[in-house]
Amino acid sequence: MEPRLGKTKIALDYVGILALKGEVKRVVVFAPSIALDVWEQQIDKHFPYWASVETFDEEWTSLAKDKLTFQDFMVQFFLAGREETFRATRPHVNLERPKQQIIENWRPDAVIIDESHQYKRPGGRGAQDAWRLVRRLRKRTATGRPYVLLLTGTPNPKGWRDLFAQFRIMDDSLLGTNAAGFDEDYVVRGTGRRQWVILRYQNLTKLERIVRRNSISCTAKQAGLAGQLFWQILPVTLPQKVMDLYDELAEEYIVETEHGVLDAANQGVLRLRLLQLTSGFLTDGSQIHDAKTVALRAYAESLRDQGEDVVVSCRFTAEVDAARDVLAGAGFHVQILDGRTRRGDRRHVIHSFQSSRRSPQALVMQHQAGSLSIELTRAAEVVFVTLPDDWVAFWQVLNRLRGPNQKRPVRVSAIIARRTVDRRVLLGLRRKEDWHGDLMRDPHRFLRG
Repeated sequence: MEPRLGKTKIALDYVGILALKGEVKRVVVFAPSIALDVWEQQIDKHFPYWASVETFDEEWTSLAKDKLTFQDFMVQFFLAGREETFRATRPHVNLERPKQQIIENWRPDAVIIDESHQYKRPGGRGAQDAWRLVRRLRKRTATGRPYVLLLTGTPNPKGWRDLFAQFRIMDDSLLGTNAAGFDEDYVVRGTGRRQWVILRYQNLTKLERIVRRNSISCTAKQAGLAGQLFWQILPVTLPQKVMDLYDELAEEYIVETEHGVLDAANQGVLRLRLLQLTSGFLTDGSQIHDAKTVALRAYAESLRDQGEDVVVSCRFTAEVDAARDVLAGAGFHVQILDGRTRRGDRRHVIHSFQSSRRSPQALVMQHQAGSLSIELTRAAEVVFVTLPDDWVAFWQVLNRLRGPNQKRPVRVSAIIARRTVDRRVLLGLRRKEDWHGDLMRDPHRFLRG
């Protein structure tokens, strides 16, 4: 399915149907660590029955009033970050995989592989370990479970061979267990110095039949979702030292940091100072934490793997520079559009982003510089590192990615610091509220998110 068409919702419906049949009570989800909070949000929003959710570090139970409370249909979800689950350690002679052992002992009835294209390298540790984990689990049950569901918007960006390792996790009887055997059946390579170059594929009728029998696909056009907005929050936790500064500033209107004093003459200025703290950058450009840049890096790497272009919207100049470095480090070709961009260069930056053949592309911009009279429909992903004050600027940024030339759904991601003003600002922008009036009505509630 193309990105942003609701793969997570469909996966939860799939689990719900299997729960109705009495076949699934435990589900493990392997996902990029940056996506675990999104899975929690989606389970709470879309899964119709009671659901207990746990990770390697925490556990919570959904008891929402609108959930169906039939105990027989209660499902336990285990959300496992791909990076930590498939990390092996060598304390002695042999490699040890303690996180995988926890999941194996838990014995899930279903396994969901989110962003399964990240497992496409047959020799990669994740691809190897996930396949062997599923195989061991199936050998221990008479039913042949767990079920395995692969979720991706880019299953084989570089050719049919990308599917082999993914299908091996799902059912190793379909395309075999050995990459060399797959190559012998379906791949034609060069000779001599080109022996590792794939020239073409063979037996495609047989291969396509196997793939189609075990897959569903959907495009944005088929789903009728082209240009539609979808929202997600990427929550981050600020370091405790920064939260202490945040709380002191919210209470006292002044706080002393290692880089100088932050003070506010009134509640409106206080709100701006608190947003600076959550961004990680002070007025002089000093960085006091990297929580948001770390989250941006993880999300950017996921988008890069999907071949997705992205627009990153920032508030402060220091944020723009940090985002540029993060995206360049993740493999994007980066353009910048902010207050420092000369008027004569502005058109070139936009044209280069829209029409360049180099991929993936990223445009990092300040809200004020990128909210009017430009088209950015090459991208269908926009990330707000710090949100703007102005509702008009916020919606104008979103509309740069929409319009008649946008053939895909647009996902809006906001990096939000927990227990801070960030969440309240996003809520106000989405509701088109007057933030100043909202702040005056209940300053404590507003500033503490």
